[in-house]
Amino acid sequence: MKNQNSWATTAATLCVEFGEKDGIDPRYLVKESRSKKSHKTLQLCKEASRIVTLVLAGETQHPLLRDLYVLSVTPEHEGQSLCVTVAHYGNDLQVSGDEILAALKRVQGLLRCALAQAVNRKHTPVLSFRYIGVIG
Repeated sequence: MKNQNSWATTAATLCVEFGEKDGIDPRYLVKESRSKKSHKTLQLCKEASRIVTLVLAGETQHPLLRDLYVLSVTPEHEGQSLCVTVAHYGNDLQVSGDEILAALKRVQGLLRCALAQAVNRKHTPVLSFRYIGVIG
């Protein structure tokens, strides 16, 4: 009983007030705050980046889409959809971002079909696009 009282007085001198997470090992607190992305979801994002890049460069007939560069693919809604971030590289275009997003929306079915053939999943994720602009 004496050890418990001495701990309480020592702890009271070290902090102003006790909180709900006092006495918990900090390593366990860090694990709670991290958002976990599964290995398979990150693998899917990498494969989707590769497939979208190849389809935009080779199979699309639209000249604006052939010059697009895929910067990243990030999972959304626990991997049920993927956000593809694209940009033009190096050349100055006089085209608005809305026109490019509309062209990407038109070929979204082609991109999902190519992604479904490349990956072995029960459900093919929905693709959404974000256009950054001209880089480099």
